[in-house]
Amino acid sequence: MWKRILPCLVILMTASVSAFGMMTEDIMIPAEGCGLLGKTTCRLATYINKPQDFDPARKYPVVIISHGTATDPYTRTHTRFDYMYASEYFLDKGFVAVVPMRRGYSGSDGASISDSIGPCSNPDYSSSARESSRDIAAIINYVKGLPYVDSQRILLVGTSSGGFASLAAASLNVEGVIGAINFAGGQGGLSRSEPYGHACHEQRLIDVMGSFGKAKVPTLWIYSENDAFFGPELAQAMFGEFLKNGGKGKLVIAPPFGHALLSQEEGINIWAPYGDEFLYELGAGHGLKVDLERIVDYYPPKKGTI
Repeated sequence: MWKRILPCLVILMTASVSAFGMMTEDIMIPAEGCGLLGKTTCRLATYINKPQDFDPARKYPVVIISHGTATDPYTRTHTRFDYMYASEYFLDKGFVAVVPMRRGYSGSDGASISDSIGPCSNPDYSSSARESSRDIAAIINYVKGLPYVDSQRILLVGTSSGGFASLAAASLNVEGVIGAINFAGGQGGLSRSEPYGHACHEQRLIDVMGSFGKAKVPTLWIYSENDAFFGPELAQAMFGEFLKNGGKGKLVIAPPFGHALLSQEEGINIWAPYGDEFLYELGAGHGLKVDLERIVDYYPPKKGTI
């Protein structure tokens, strides 16, 4: 009986489903070095979103979209993040969109969250950067082997702790990664012991975010003016330390929208022009030359764009 059932299970795990004007494949990607001794192979649940007119003979640039941290155990273990609206944006720009779940999250293996920082009184941001970027590196390695992927045009995108992880992965300078977009990135935000818009042991977070300045690729940082986790003051401090350590990029303080710019459909109207310009500068996908000064004038405060 199992000889008949198991092939069916494999087919179900890799089947493509059409939704949101795209074809979605649900797969498990292996990541080495998991477990307490670093010898266990974990599987990371991953959506691969392709355009409806997908041509397997073509070579597509790839965007890897990384999720944030769920604050409650039930969401962590039961919710798959799909970022359909963001995926749709990148598919329209000519990309294939890859949306993985890091270790410890719904669908993926791992007994603990790969980007855990420990207690707010003594957060370990460096460990979080190392472990979460390891997961993203595994995804990069896998997609490079796909026959329809342009292995020299891989873009990293993430929100909240996923933005933090994407910058950490960019700082590894993996061949083929061409840039990173960080939406409201950070760790340790919205702590009960810290003021609104600030993080646990803030200077430690600023230092670690600054260490990602080792990345040789261009970056785009987008934060909302009223972000409860990482406010404009903290965003500017982190970005300033990033530049100080050799990083390249642009920081945008967007109009009030909260912490969910990447995941909400309405947020795309705010960040898409900056995304268009960034892709144009990278020469990846169907990026557009945009008059950003006009956009800043339309979306105050103008002083928030660096």
